Amino acid sequence: MNRREFSKNIVIGAAAVSTSGIARASATPEGSTSDWARGSKPTIRAGGDYHAHAGASFLSRENIEYNLRFGVKHLTINLAGGRSPLDEGHASAPRIKSGWLNPSAPWDVDALKRTQEQFNASGIKIEGARMDSAYIVMKPGPERDRYLDVIRNNIRKAGEAGIEIVNYHWTMIPIRRNGKAKGRGGSVSPSFKLESNWRDLPLTEAGRVSSDEYWERIDYFLKGVIPVARESKVKMAVHPYDPGGLPLGYEGVDNWDAVDFVAGMKKYELLYDDVYNGFQYDTGVAGESLPDPNSQIDLLRYLVERGKVHQIHFRNIRGRQNDFVETYPDEGDVNMFNVVRLLRDLNWQGSLLPDHSPTHVDDPGSLQGYAFAYGYIAAMIQAAYAESGSGSPNHRDAT
Repeated sequence: MNRREFSKNIVIGAAAVSTSGIARASATPEGSTSDWARGSKPTIRAGGDYHAHAGASFLSRENIEYNLRFGVKHLTINLAGGRSPLDEGHASAPRIKSGWLNPSAPWDVDALKRTQEQFNASGIKIEGARMDSAYIVMKPGPERDRYLDVIRNNIRKAGEAGIEIVNYHWTMIPIRRNGKAKGRGGSVSPSFKLESNWRDLPLTEAGRVSSDEYWERIDYFLKGVIPVARESKVKMAVHPYDPGGLPLGYEGVDNWDAVDFVAGMKKYELLYDDVYNGFQYDTGVAGESLPDPNSQIDLLRYLVERGKVHQIHFRNIRGRQNDFVETYPDEGDVNMFNVVRLLRDLNWQGSLLPDHSPTHVDDPGSLQGYAFAYGYIAAMIQAAYAESGSGSPNHRDAT
């Protein structure tokens, strides 16, 4: 299933859900009430999002049980995409031609509340929601202002439904990969190497967008949205463009995290200095966007200390800026244990989300790959806290 089809399924499912619409998991998990042998329980946990789901949809009983089997009790849903039954009775959102640029319809707050309540009944919280990328391709004018109103109202609805994070991914050009690499056990991973003729690549639908134009759109968005996010107690979490560190003008766009990834991330958070303007940080994107993948630890420390990291995509890569391949979390160049150690030492609270698992013909939905990643995250959390002398938590407490 492609990204657009899945986006449509999740909003359709959210609209259609009723008190009998989501089958409750076979057993409600016990609360994590036990203290550690020494010190307090960890504040770091495994979380899941919409990239992999079991069963017919993200909302299915099979998917609920899939996540609970790995101790995952915090999820992020995808509410980006085009038309769905959620549009009924609402004013039209502006339209952009195709694919990843389709704007979301206004969200249905009652459907969101019902979905939240029924996941809660199985011990799971919907902590986040992904919005679309359509705003970033809109030039100044009334259409952009109308869509900002849609976004602001969607944020208010998320807050009403108990969704604490709205994340977004400013993709003026689609996520860029141009190769495939063979991995262990016959797995396959996407890869990227900057083309020698990158200046000759065709423009995308976004057209030519200069750095000044890009930052004007971001600045206008943050000034128009963050005050509403603060009022609604909903943290906005931008995902860095993937891959960062591209040259300016790649496919016609001067991406906000181009060339100097660290400078771009810092500029973004300082443009509207508020904890409600933060990041869905990605260890894989940071690793693939820097000459040294592990130099990201200083950036991560800076952002966590400033309260700007709201979720983390926890994945690994092999390589460096403009030349990398995605890997399983245990075999890449990023020292993932040092990431967890840093989060532990800074008392960071939030979810580590598996992301971009390698694929295999026997695992077309990547459910095996994500299951491996969940176990890896749980082990990293346990080991980090045991190392610190805070005891050795069981799996339930670690997630």
